[in-house]
Parts: sequence; structure tokens; C-alpha cells
Amino acid sequence: MSKWKRRRLLFMADVHEWRGTDPSEVLAGLHELAAEDPYDLEVLLAAAELLSDRAGRRTGTAREADLAASISLLHRCVPLVPPGDYDRWRVFNSLGQRLFLVAQGTDSPEPVAESVLAFREAVAATPHGDRMRQVNQFFLAVQLGEHFERSGDRDAPVEAVQVAREGYATVPPGDELSPMFRTVLITSLRHLAGATAQVEPLQEAVGLAREALSEAGSTSARAGAQFDLVRALRALYDATTDARLLVEAVDLSEQCLAATPRRDPEFDTRRARLASAVRLLAQDRRDPDLMRRAIDLMRATIETPSAADEHADTLIDLIQSLASLHTMTDDPLALRDAELTARTALASAPDPGPWRTQAQLALAEALLYRSSVHARGTDAVALHEALGLFQHVAAATPPDHGERGYRLWLLGVTLNDLAKHGDGDTAAWRRQARQVFAEAASAAGPPIVRIKNYQQLGATEAALGDPHASLAAYEAAVALLPQLTPDWLSYRGNIIGLRQIEGLSEGAAAAALELGRPERALELLELSRGILHGRTLEARDLRLLRHRSPELHAEFLRLRTALNSGARDGNDGIDGNDESWADLIGRIRSLDGMAGFLRAPSVQALRRHAEQGPVVIVNVSGRRCDALILRADGEQPVLTVPLTGLTQADVITHLLRLTRAVFAGPNDPSLLARRDAQRELDAILRWLWDRVTSPVLDALGLTAPSSDTRPPPRIWWCPVGLMAYFPLHAAGRHDSGAQSGRATVMDRAVSSYTTTVRALAGRFGPQAAGTTPHTLVVAVPDAENAPSLPGAAAEAAALAELLPNSLVLSGAQATYENVVRALPAHPVAHLSCHGLTSWENPAAGMLLLHDHLTRPLTVEQLSAMELPYADLAYLSACSTSNTHPDNADEALHITGAFQLAGYRRVIGTLWPVDDTTSVEITRATYADLTHGGSTPPRTELSARALHRAVRALRDRYPASPALWAGYVHVGH
Repeated sequence: MSKWKRRRLLFMADVHEWRGTDPSEVLAGLHELAAEDPYDLEVLLAAAELLSDRAGRRTGTAREADLAASISLLHRCVPLVPPGDYDRWRVFNSLGQRLFLVAQGTDSPEPVAESVLAFREAVAATPHGDRMRQVNQFFLAVQLGEHFERSGDRDAPVEAVQVAREGYATVPPGDELSPMFRTVLITSLRHLAGATAQVEPLQEAVGLAREALSEAGSTSARAGAQFDLVRALRALYDATTDARLLVEAVDLSEQCLAATPRRDPEFDTRRARLASAVRLLAQDRRDPDLMRRAIDLMRATIETPSAADEHADTLIDLIQSLASLHTMTDDPLALRDAELTARTALASAPDPGPWRTQAQLALAEALLYRSSVHARGTDAVALHEALGLFQHVAAATPPDHGERGYRLWLLGVTLNDLAKHGDGDTAAWRRQARQVFAEAASAAGPPIVRIKNYQQLGATEAALGDPHASLAAYEAAVALLPQLTPDWLSYRGNIIGLRQIEGLSEGAAAAALELGRPERALELLELSRGILHGRTLEARDLRLLRHRSPELHAEFLRLRTALNSGARDGNDGIDGNDESWADLIGRIRSLDGMAGFLRAPSVQALRRHAEQGPVVIVNVSGRRCDALILRADGEQPVLTVPLTGLTQADVITHLLRLTRAVFAGPNDPSLLARRDAQRELDAILRWLWDRVTSPVLDALGLTAPSSDTRPPPRIWWCPVGLMAYFPLHAAGRHDSGAQSGRATVMDRAVSSYTTTVRALAGRFGPQAAGTTPHTLVVAVPDAENAPSLPGAAAEAAALAELLPNSLVLSGAQATYENVVRALPAHPVAHLSCHGLTSWENPAAGMLLLHDHLTRPLTVEQLSAMELPYADLAYLSACSTSNTHPDNADEALHITGAFQLAGYRRVIGTLWPVDDTTSVEITRATYADLTHGGSTPPRTELSARALHRAVRALRDRYPASPALWAGYVHVGH
């Protein structure tokens, strides 16, 4: 073929590519040229471009054939452009682009992986300073992100961030590539955070997204930047559970959607993301109106034909939202709609496929939930249908899938529920559940899922009558707890995680006691309770490890973070989770002075905390109830007292009665109702005496009231789970006559409380001898938006007399800044103000200072303080020791926050207390501690001083226990 004809065909190829017309005739000529000269690079490239261009106008097999032919021609070009050839980047750029188009038509990771290889070559072949190098870097970063999403290759985001950073740094200001690079860098950082479970990349991504928003000019550009920022904020929220991020994400999503025209192809995607963010915020706030708003947005998306790409994920979100709405409102229609929506989703899902599995899972969860809230206990029909669906889901979930452990847990729970329902062979259901939980506990997934599976396995083995297997399963669950609270997760995020292991400590201890091993029961309780407090103690070990081996310290943090991330794509990046963790811990413990790293203190080590008095751990489980008495006795340090008259059901019933009596009764306008509330509380104190404290005191030989010649001994109560709500120190029959005949705890012992035995060690150890305890007095009698507290001013006045050298911050002086600045310099702190607790968000519990509306002093902030000289905190406020029942073992309340900050002893309250009697108890306690104001407060006597003040008030008002039974002493 002549050179003229060759030039004409190449020219016509350009024309057809520009006009988008049918190039068949030109393609035939180019193929003829290529057959004559197989080394003609320009002809091969032109034919490949024409085929790719035509593929863009075709569908189905015709499109696939053109792309395959184009890629084949480009592969023929590769040998013609050796390294150093100017055209090498063109060939590999074209090859990468065609492979990217192929990848769009399949879920397979192979085309994307090949595209990544092609763009790598294109970047390497392009000289530095050439703009096409930056273009190739952009495409490489994009494809690396796609490669990570499809394959889970954790190296891909690392390279993507590196490539995107270089490109972003080298493009000139104002270049159109600059915002494109910033967007792909934000995406790559989100992927890097997902791959490494680190929060820092997400923080950088948010910063870049804010930068992009600040530079966006047009309405369209701002909407796009807002959407990128929303995605980054959502990712950071998912990692940290910081609700402020979610609030901002919702606000930006609203703005973004309002600025997006309805005809814009991005409208449906942005509406779906807004709905998802609103749902999360509604769950966070437990706000049914917000949840209804999310549901409306989701339904609008599903009803829009053009939003078909969003339907699958939105249907799953809608089902979960409807179930959440039922949880918040008990609206039966919401539960019915959740199930109907799940059935609709399943009916429309193609079979087989991942979407069908998701729909089956959603319907099965809705049915399991319906059964759990059924008015008559368990809905057997719903359970059987859920069982079949969960079995299908399990069969369709690969062994290495990141959610397999969770899905099997749901299947096991369903089998156990059928056993509890008594439907068929109960033992057979439980044997199936045992097999499922055993597999699930070893499946890929985050530690919390494995812990829950081991916990269920332990309970199932106990029900099947195998106590040894039961204990082994519980021990395996407890052994995973150190992986559960990564440093990067927010305080509130850790609270949410720990709430999911409710009942683990009680079950583990009961399993050990079934085998007659009280020492092991105590060790398991110490390992599985007070985990956040334990982290402050663990920090000492980590500081020592960092000093001894920075390499092992870094490896420990990396592995714990990676294990906790539980990548949901099934590729967690850790080969042999248990083996890796055990090997690392073994290497750390082999270091000099590190043999005790992450070990539970032995009973022999714990018993030294009982030298000043016994520590009584009260454990209640569904199988048995016991008190474990830790003594300083070296031969038998732990004494078991079976509480045969106590059951878990009784505890729950009496807790409901207690809650009504102390929270509702005292505020009732009816005098008769208030009297009945006092009588109800008195009955609960009698029940506590008969079922819990009397057997314990009898075992300790404390069978008679103390006297002037025989002062009462110290005793520490360590209640487990729901028992933390009960005033064990006030148990007894207080109206049984003269003091010498009263059968009560406070007439036989001076009581204190502790979350765990090891918490008595304190965060910073004992106070230095000879230290003068300077006192801070904070009084807020008139907090904004809160009832007046005249007693606060009265307490401040009384303490000013008893503690003449104290610093008093009262009224407008009692601000967040002043209080936080003063706390480190004053070992003794007395705070008289309102206390506000939050069951749903314990981290938000606070003391109401003067500026609490703008700068609240919260549980989270107090817990983060480090006050090495802190000694005594007296919290004259309401309900400072109250928290969500699922977090009772963590002491996630105001009293516990002061302990975490470093205070060795804290005086707090279990429920709302009377303002007038609070002044009396405060005055009497400090008068005792200071010898009537003649000495600095002797804080080591604070438990006895409070005991005497409360008992004196009890002697005056024995029939009104709500006035005096709510005061507690915690710590030494």
C-alpha cells in the first residue's frame, strides 16, 4: 500500500474519531496496513483508538469485542516501544485506559490490576516536568483506589497516596489537574485509613476537603467539594464516633443537595448519602423525628427510577432505619414496614449474587428482631423463617469474608432462641448452635465479633452441661479484650464497643465457680471489667515497652489496630490473628522487666489490696449468684459465699422497683406517693440484707453491730453488672429498734466501693507522705437553665470556715477554665452543683458549672485528665454514680471519671439527693476530717467520716432512706 494511502487512512482515522462516525472502512484499511507491516506503531495505535472509540457507542458483546480487539493491538505495540522510547508512555496510557473501560463492565479485579500495571509503566516512561507525567499519575492513583476496593490489596492505598501527593505537589497553581489530584488524594487517604485502621489519614483527608471547599467558586464546584468533605467526615466519624463530625456532615449534605439540580446525575447519589448520614445522626441522638426524615429521603430515592444504582444499598438502610424507629418508639407499624421492605428487597434481588445475600440477611435480621420483641416471648414462626434465611446467608458467605463471623453469630443466636422456645429437641438446637459459634469465633472479623461468639459458645456449653468447655470459651473471649479498645477510637466509641460485651464477666466468673475455682473467677472478673480504667494502668506498661523496645511498641500498636479494624472485605491483612498476637505478646514478655505485660494480676498480688479490709465481689448470672470475698489470707485468699436466695430475675425486678422509688417517687407531688416511695426503698434494703449482705457479713464473722469499744471495720464492695445500682452499704432493717439490735451493714462495717480490685491501686499510686492537701471548693447555686441550689452556697460558706486556706470558686467564678486550671494544684476538690447523667451517651454526663451551656465539664473530659496529686473528690451533686446498665462495669459516670483522672477516693451519689440534707452531710463529714476546722482534712479517714455523717442522719430519719442511703464512698 502506498505511503499516500497510509497517510490518508491515518487522516481519516482522526476524522472518524473526532466526528464519532462509523470507522469500519478505515479500520479495514488499517488492518490491511498492519498485516503488511506489523511494526508500524502509528497504524496499530490508530486502529486501537478507533476500536475503543466505536466500543463507546456500542453495548453488550459488540462493545466487549471492540475493546478486546483494541487491547490486543496495544499489546502488539508494547514490544515496539522499549524503555527510553518517547512513544512508550502513549502506548501504556492507551492500554491502561482500555483496561479501565473493560473493568467497568465486570466485578472482576483482573482488568483493574492490569490497568494499574499499564499506568505504572506510563508514569515511568514520562519524563519529570512533562505534563503528561502528571496525567498518568492521576490515572494511576485512581486505578490503585479501584484496585484496593476490588482486591483488598493493602499496599495499593499506600502507593496511591504517594503518587497523588507527588502529582498534587507538582501541578502549577490554577492548573485544572490540581483539584482533580486533591480529590483523588482525599479518596486515597480514605482508602489508606481503611487499609491500616489509622485515623491520621482521615484527618488529613478532612483537612484537604475543607481546603477544596474554601477555594470552590461556582455553585456546582461548591456542591462537589461539599460532597467530598461529607464523605471524608463520614469516614472519620465511622473511625472515631465523634458525633460533631456527623452533625457537620448532615449540615453539609443538606447544603450540597439543595445546590444540586434535580436533573443533575449526581442528585440521587447525594440524596442517598444525606439519608444515610441523617440515619446515623438519628441513631446517635435516639431522635425519632430525625429517623423519620431519613426514612422519607430513602423512600424518595427508591421511588425514583433514575436512582436505580442507589436502590440496593438504600433498601438495606431503609430496613435498618425502620427497625431503629421501632426501637425508639415501639411503633408496631415501623416493625411491620421493616419486614415488608425486606421482603420486597429479597423479591427483587437477582439470584445468585451478593445483593440477594444482603437482602436475605436483612429480612432474617428483621424476623429475629420481631421474635425478640414478641408480646408472648418468642415467635417460633419468625424464628424458623429466620433460621432458613441465615442458613442460606452462611452458605453464600466465603470462609475468608470479613462478615462471616457476624453472620454466623446471628445464626447461632437464632438456634439458641429456638432452644429457649422449647421448639423440638432443645439439646439438638444447642448442639447446632455450639458448632456454629465455634466456627464463628475463629472466623475473620473484628475482635468484638469473635468475643461475642466465644461468649455465646461459653453459655451454650454451660447449657449443654460441659463446664470445662464453657470455661475455655469464656477464657478465650476474655483473652481477646486487650484488642478491643484501640487508642485511636474516641472515648465514646470505646463506650459503645464495651456496651456490646454486657454479661461477659458474670458468665465467665460463673463458669469458673461451677468448677470450684474461685481464684480463677476473680482473675477473669478483673480482666473483663473496668477496661477503660485498666487502659490507664496499661499505659504504664506501654510507656515501659516503648522505652525497652520502640520496635515492639510500634508493632504492638499496629497489630492491635489492624486486628480491631476487622476489614469488612474479608482481607484483614493478618495471617493467623491469634498466632500473630500470641507471638508478639510472648516476645514482649521475654524482655527484661516485661514478664507481666498485659497479664491479669494474680490473686496473690491482688490480696494485698485487702490488707485494710476484705473486698467483696458480688456476681449475678443466669446460672448462679455468688459473693467472692478477697482477703489478705495467703492460704485461702478467696472465699466463696453462694447467694442461694438470689436470682438474676430478682435483681432485674428489684432494680426496676429501685429506679421508680428513687427517681420518680421523691418528685411526686403527692405526699402519699412520696411516703410509698420511701417504703419501697426500705423494702429493697431489707431484700438486699436478706439475700446479699447478711450472708457475706456472716461469713466474715461480722454478726453484731459495732460499738464505742469496737469500731466498725472497713469493707469494700465490688458489685458486678446490675448490682452496681444497689446501695449495698445501706442494706438492712433500719427500723428494727435500738442501734444495738439493728441488722444493717452500716451498723457493722464502714463501706466503700471499687469498680475492680486493681482499681484500688490508683492511677498514680499513693499520695506522698507529708503532703498538705490544699482544697478547692466549687459552688454553683444558680446554673443557667437549671433549678436553684441554695445548698451549694451554704456548703461553700461552711467549708470556708472549716477550711480557711481553701480556694473557693463560687457562682460566676466557677467556670470551666477556672476549675480545670485549679484542679491540678488542689489534691482535695469539693464540687457542689447539679450533676447531669446520660444513659445513651455516658461520655456527655457533666457537672453543671457556671458556663456549662458553652463549655461543659463532661465525663469524657474529666477522664482524660492526669492529676497525679489528686486525693479526695467530694461530689455534692445528684446521681454522679449513675450510668447505662450495659456500662455498669466500666463506671462510666461522673464519679468514675474523677477516679480515672487520678483521685484515690471519691464521694458521690447513686441517685438525686436532697439539697438540705446534702449540706448537713457535707458539714458533718468535713468537721470530722478537720477536727472541727483545726487541721487540714485527713483524707485517709474520708470513708469513716462519711459513714458517721450518713449514719447520724439515718438515726434521725430511719423511715426515709432516700435521704441518706444514696451517698457512697469510692476508693481508699
